[in-house]
Amino acid sequence: MKSATLGLAACLAVGMSCACLAQELKATPKHSDTALGFDVGGGYSNFTLTVTGPNGFQASAASKDSAPSIDLRQAGARQDGAYIYKLTASTGVIDNGRPGAVSLLKPVSLSGQIHLKDGTIEKVDPNAREPEKVKRSERK
Repeated sequence: MKSATLGLAACLAVGMSCACLAQELKATPKHSDTALGFDVGGGYSNFTLTVTGPNGFQASAASKDSAPSIDLRQAGARQDGAYIYKLTASTGVIDNGRPGAVSLLKPVSLSGQIHLKDGTIEKVDPNAREPEKVKRSERK
């Protein structure tokens, strides 16, 4: 019984430490017709924005001090469809309090999806539901 309790405690400790690693980055989308960007509050550094899309499209931009942006048209995004983005950054310092210990930056991230239609970014409401299909009997 004692070893089962010890095993459960070890699993919980590992699970808690992993949950702390991936925290959400607080950022406000700042998109134009063709560019994907974000307004980010202070306290973040070491940004990377990555976008992937149809037909193997990939684009990435990095900045040490501010959130980068990517103009999808200039980056070669030509096909309509869903594009996935991920913005990562660092915040604060993880410090175990021991003298001489190595301090690490804490990673944070934000990801989502946009849609490109006719070469421009559609304004997508994240709370919108997929339109329901019309039944044959309702068609006129």
